[in-house]
Parts: sequence; structure tokens; C-alpha cells
Amino acid sequence: MKILRFQNSIVHWFETAARDLPWRKTSDPYKIWISEIMLQQTGVSTVIPYFERFMKRFPDVKSLARSTEDEVLHLWQGLGYYRRAKNLREGAKLIVEKFAGKFPDTKEDLLEVPGIGPYSAGAILSIAFRKQAPALDGNLIRVYSRFYGIQDFVNDTKTLKKLWAIATEHTPSASKISREFCEGMMELGATICTPKNPKCKICPVAWGCIARKDGNAETLPRKKMLRAREKYLEKVYLMEKAGKFGFLKKGGDPKFPDFLRLPYEALTTEPSPNVDQRLFKYSVTHRDFKVFVERKTFRSKAKLIWVSKSKLSKILLPAIDRKILNAYIG
Repeated sequence: MKILRFQNSIVHWFETAARDLPWRKTSDPYKIWISEIMLQQTGVSTVIPYFERFMKRFPDVKSLARSTEDEVLHLWQGLGYYRRAKNLREGAKLIVEKFAGKFPDTKEDLLEVPGIGPYSAGAILSIAFRKQAPALDGNLIRVYSRFYGIQDFVNDTKTLKKLWAIATEHTPSASKISREFCEGMMELGATICTPKNPKCKICPVAWGCIARKDGNAETLPRKKMLRAREKYLEKVYLMEKAGKFGFLKKGGDPKFPDFLRLPYEALTTEPSPNVDQRLFKYSVTHRDFKVFVERKTFRSKAKLIWVSKSKLSKILLPAIDRKILNAYIG
């Protein structure tokens, strides 16, 4: 009875609370797949324009399968976690080659597609095909952990297995609400049951939430710290010659193997203050970088590629270099 009430509370709340998002206007599994992959590690407001541009360029799985890696990466610039983009292209090729372009509708087949894991498979099956399929991502882990007052570390295998069992129990068997429940849970985690300052007073399942009752919602879920973030320093040089800008060739920076890169050098200490120097920051997985940028010549042993200003928008660059160029030259 409690689970049924939970399901109904989520679905009824979602009917009026759902945000108007482009991927919610379709049942096309291809489009839902693209949105789910883009939304991994990335906020909705950031994803929307990328999703719309991606759909315009690659409206179906066959067009994506025919694409080049550079084409996909170019559209993905700024979203980060570029392995996602590569997996989308490889996944599209597999769907065309193995499934004749028809999107898989079973968990077993979906898990064969590069980049699709248990959560993505469950989301696609629930949303696109209205099948009974559990989904569990960071948002849903947070909702279930708080609702059931789970104090164990959620990144422990045993706890994660328990949470998957809870998600499976709560997944509706009725196809008429499977999509609404799945999207409703995502919406709840994104807008109400947020990591900080959760809006418990207007939560549709506050009636049964143990964390709300105990007053410790913000302390859950609990995670065991597995690895401390590492700090690094870099100096980047913005070099111009005859109206062209210098870049290291593709792979010149191992952190960004698929991109050109502004000439840079690793530092062990912060440089002395300089009026011509500007500070930027970026992160790559568990590493945080402070970048000191100077508009001057850098004697690099590597041969540079020179690109005119008019062609800068056409080359593949990591987000930090694009940010630097925009700040200096617009």
C-alpha cells in the first residue's frame, strides 16, 4: 500500500509540476537516448540548446551512424565528458549494423550499446517503450535514500544493490504510468529533493520521508570519500602571428586527445603577479586546474598549427581554450 501511494503521489505531482523540456514531447527512443546521455553530469539548462542543435544535425540514428567523429565532437564542445559523444556515435553504428536501425527495446540488447548502462537502459525502456524497468541514477539514489532514511554509504556495493532492489519494487507495472513515474522521479530529484536546501515542505512524498521526519535530509545520501581531488597549475599562451593563432596539434595535451590545444606548460608554483596575466579554472574528472594565461610568445618544441580568427569556430578545442579565446578576442 505504501509503494502504491508513493507511485501515485509522484505521478499526480508530475502532471502539474513537469517542466516543458524538448525530449518530453516525444516517444522516439533515439531522441530520449540522446537526451539521457547528454544529461549525465550536465544540467538541464545547459543541455537544451545542445540537444536541439544535435537533433537538427542528426535527426535519427542513421544520420548519426554516418557521421564522422569530428562532426560529433564539434557539436559536443562545451558539454565535457567527451567519451559520451564518442559512445553515441559508436552506439548508433551498432544499432544500424546489428539491429537494422531499429532501436532495441529490451534491456539485454540496450546494454550492448556503447555508453548505455543499467540506468540509461531503464530510463529508455520506461520513457520510450513504457515498459516496467527500474532506473537508478544520482537523483533517484538521493530520493530513495532520504525517503527510507538510509545511513549506509551509497557508493558501497551492498548499499547500491539494496537501492536497486528498492527502485525495482517502486517501478510501476502499469504501462500507462511507467513513463510518468520515471520522469516524475527525475523531476523530483532535480527540482525538489535537491542536494542542498531540499524543498521538503512541498515534496509530494513528504508524508512518508524518514529523512524529513528526522530532520536530516541534507546529510543524505552519505558517500564514502574514495579519492581526494588533485590540484594542478598551468600557464597557457595566447600567441598571435599575422592574424593567426597558434595551437598544439591534436593530441598535444594528453588530457584532451581529440582536440587542438593552446600552447601550455605545467607549473609547480603559481607565477608572480603580472598585469597582463589572467586566471581561469577548469576540471577534468578528479583533477582541478588553475590556468594562468598570457598573451605572449612561448618557445615550444612542438610544431604549432596556425589558425585564422575567422576559422576558430570550426576547430575542435576543449572548453577551457574556447573560454580563453572568447575572453580575449570574442
